[in-house]
Amino acid sequence: MRKSALGVVAAVVVSATVFGGASAFAASPPTGTPVTVSVDSARGSQVGNGFAGFSYEKNEVGADLFDTSNTNLVNLFRLLGPNVIRIGGNQVDRVNWNAAGAGGNILEVAPSDVTKLAGFLRATHWKVIYGIDLKLNTSANAASEAQFAAQALGNSLQAFEIGNEPDFYDTQAQYEAAFSQYVGAIKAVAPDVTFDGPGQAKGTQWDTTFGLDQKANSLTILSDHTYIDSAANANIPEMMASNAPGGKLQKTEAAMQKAQQASGIGTWRMTETNSFFNGGATGVSDTAAASLWSLDYMSGIAAHGGVGINFHGGGTSKYTPITFSGNTVTGVQGVYYGELLWVMAGTGAYHSASVNGSPDVTSWGIGRNVFVNNKGATPVTATITLPSFALIAAAFTMTAPSLGSTAITIGGAAVSASGAFHPVPHVMPVFGTKVTVTVPAGSAVLVDTL
Repeated sequence: MRKSALGVVAAVVVSATVFGGASAFAASPPTGTPVTVSVDSARGSQVGNGFAGFSYEKNEVGADLFDTSNTNLVNLFRLLGPNVIRIGGNQVDRVNWNAAGAGGNILEVAPSDVTKLAGFLRATHWKVIYGIDLKLNTSANAASEAQFAAQALGNSLQAFEIGNEPDFYDTQAQYEAAFSQYVGAIKAVAPDVTFDGPGQAKGTQWDTTFGLDQKANSLTILSDHTYIDSAANANIPEMMASNAPGGKLQKTEAAMQKAQQASGIGTWRMTETNSFFNGGATGVSDTAAASLWSLDYMSGIAAHGGVGINFHGGGTSKYTPITFSGNTVTGVQGVYYGELLWVMAGTGAYHSASVNGSPDVTSWGIGRNVFVNNKGATPVTATITLPSFALIAAAFTMTAPSLGSTAITIGGAAVSASGAFHPVPHVMPVFGTKVTVTVPAGSAVLVDTL
């Protein structure tokens, strides 16, 4: 997506300079509350490919969701790729491995199911964090699955995950004993694989000691699972407030950063998350508000040194980034648009930014590009000081009629169920390191610079 976004900018630049289309560069007159944004030149964590990923339940593997014949799903993954999918959820501890299974059964995973998943990952250029049953399994059966999966998935395998949210059914000592037993059995047949964990659901209390204990046991990703609250309590104001300083998500991010640094594990990742657990809520988790919320959430992860996030979805959940009827893709919503705008910025160092003029506006940079996220009820006109000199800028605006709307576009374009997406940016001059952009109420703008 990064390459195509720059291609659009280049085409507009050529049109304006060669064919006299000067209007392409005409700045819109300021129409909003004045805001100033200053992007810090200091380089933070590296935002790489694979940052804005998905999480799905393990039974979707046996359901044949991930199949190259599911063309629309392949296209929608490619639009966000290359990236990382995590396969797990509650179903990972209910759906076990059957090495002799015929495949296509939602109650188990068989070799042919994993082979289809491998083909899907190659077609989309995604990697997988692959979950293995702990509650209903044996270490020998886990090793059988891991051996086949490692061979079938090859370079598409990022890590294995043992169980799901073990703090619901084990003490830390019990889980670490089981984790070590499973890792030992798996490493005996697949010596080069790595693992993530512990993937708690009720906090981050285990993370530092788990990382210290398992660092020599091929643990390479410290992981956590976080939701704001129950779907029964879902509302847009609480969703937005969760990203604020002192809010639940920033507290969790800070704790994960501290645990990662203290334990010496190379990376940390939010491997399962979304707005409100138990599937989210219509009118909240599927809206433009969720798009803006997801952007601030990803910014918080990057600001605290995380390497990525996996938004949970699939099935009939209200928060799912991609919507389905059975295995048939019906469209995208809320969080997908936030992830798409994030991916359009490309890769690079994270830059913090200071904002003056509105408490409803947040901003940050990735590489040479800048996000301005306006959750307020009125438009703002942001004068941005970039971290470095630029010649020209293109603004991709993600907007909708209201925060509660599902009619979301980026650059005037919606994403179709088949993955078609043709945004048109507003191209603006840059005066040294300053560029001005108007951000409508309840909208976000990616300022892409050249």
